[in-house]
Amino acid sequence: MMEEEKSTHDALPLRTVSRLTGLTPDIIRAWEKRYGVVAPRRGPRGARLYSAVDVARLRLLQRVTAAGRAIGDVAQLSTHELERLGSAPLAARGDGGDGRGVVEPQFLETMVDALARFDAVSLDRALGDALVAFGTRDFVIQVAGPLLEEVGIRWGDGRLSIADEHLLSAMMRNLLTGVMRTRGHTGGPTVLFATPAGERHEFGLLLAGLMVAEAGLRLCYLGTDLPAAEVAAAARRADAAVVGLGVVYSDNEAQAAAEVRRVERELPPGTELWLGGRAAAAMAGRMGSSRAIVLDQMTALEHELTRIRAHPAPRV
Repeated sequence: MMEEEKSTHDALPLRTVSRLTGLTPDIIRAWEKRYGVVAPRRGPRGARLYSAVDVARLRLLQRVTAAGRAIGDVAQLSTHELERLGSAPLAARGDGGDGRGVVEPQFLETMVDALARFDAVSLDRALGDALVAFGTRDFVIQVAGPLLEEVGIRWGDGRLSIADEHLLSAMMRNLLTGVMRTRGHTGGPTVLFATPAGERHEFGLLLAGLMVAEAGLRLCYLGTDLPAAEVAAAARRADAAVVGLGVVYSDNEAQAAAEVRRVERELPPGTELWLGGRAAAAMAGRMGSSRAIVLDQMTALEHELTRIRAHPAPRV
């Protein structure tokens, strides 16, 4: 079927592939045997091990057959043909057309359940498997975004605790560190991310950081609750082309606005200011800023990352 080198890190067991695709293990095995839709390699004990390419193809086949096509009619189609039939190509778009992820509900529920049990090992494994299977961009949009939204809902209604939220932040931070180490470049424009003093919501900042690292830009990640003077000083020391601030505030609106205004005043003239998060647009409006670029969607962030990678702003 597809001749592709599969490393030991690109080797997902059948049970994980089942969760990622929404297909039962029996269906996956039957499609392999009868139609040769994928060709997993065998592990030391004979267990099937699947690559990210295998998972992507199975997800496309699941979508197409769920829409009414017979597996026998589509099993031998190319990935391009399957994407066309599916009308929402997973590998290319990574969303359901409205910006929301299309991750299978049962896989999302598996991660939320692991978090509710405070099972760090299972949660870390599930997130790592998803990152391998989806790739960084689609992981952010299809898995992490919907997961964080669901966690926020459950934290708000009392089903999850602050400790649960902190555990998930730690898992995401570990993923970001790994992506930065393996995919981030040591040259090119530097993007510095932080949240202003009083702003402790980190989820969106972590996801944006993953996107920066995947884009191959140098990421300087400073985390949350950083005073404006420290942000501006760090931007100068890092010669940052961009400073991105996450703003989600609830009860610290006035403090956040004052901090962002000070960052804007103290940044070097050639450094761009990006605002992301739920309160980004309101913050920019409150400030009356002509300098801040509001990025309230991951697609907007992608656009700006592509721009600065292709045409870095001249340094002053």
